[in-house]
Amino acid sequence: MINQITALESCWHISPGWGETMPVLAVQMLEKVLLPMSGLSGYCCGVQWEKQEWVYAIVCQSEILYLPEQEFHPTYVLEKDTVSTPAFKLGDIVQVDFGEQPTHRIIQGIFSLKGNWLYGVEWRSPILGEVGFAQSRTIWLADVDLINVSV
Repeated sequence: MINQITALESCWHISPGWGETMPVLAVQMLEKVLLPMSGLSGYCCGVQWEKQEWVYAIVCQSEILYLPEQEFHPTYVLEKDTVSTPAFKLGDIVQVDFGEQPTHRIIQGIFSLKGNWLYGVEWRSPILGEVGFAQSRTIWLADVDLINVSV
């Protein structure tokens, strides 16, 4: 059993939830969006792969809303770029030190928080998630915690 878990932990990063090709994002990071249900606008400050779709973090009136793409409309207008360029992009494979030996994971989320970028990686296999853990499988890390891996 331990060998199966070790094998699973070492290889699932190369098979993200979206398969071989990453789905196109509905909006760019820091793009202004319209929220038709409320008549308000906001901008995209993050995105994460969750439940087989992209979920977008939209800042609107000092609150962050987490919405699927069906609940907003893109404007193709970017907010002023007050944030540096992210060190990694969605789909990049990175090395993360979770324990005794570093492991490889894929960036499945990116989020801008107070001028800094955070990157979402799965810390636990999706298969192990079925066991009944209530916690998210995603952990958010800064770029200093990650090393880019060429595969």
